Amino acid sequence: MGTLATFTKQPADVQDFDIVYTEWLDTLGDTAPGPGNVTVISDAGITVDSFFLLDGIVKVWVSGGTTGQKYKITATVVTTGGRTKQAEITVKVKET
Repeated sequence: MGTLATFTKQPADVQDFDIVYTEWLDTLGDTAPGPGNVTVISDAGITVDSFFLLDGIVKVWVSGGTTGQKYKITATVVTTGGRTKQAEITVKVKET
């Protein structure tokens, strides 16, 4: 999937972002059954507060970061059929 999107947040913001796997899963006729089937990691300097998987969408809650920096967040989903797919978003931290 590669980098899906770039989002901007301020350092004090706590925001949630969606990483959508539904089209990929539908094309394969496969499912991602639940929380034990997803991992989320981020670059150092930004915090993934929590994440969950529901109906093929990984919702990631993010806080922190340093103004002027970009951070990569990677979600990995393992499907019922044994497929593994990674997708990434970029979060830019900017004081507005």
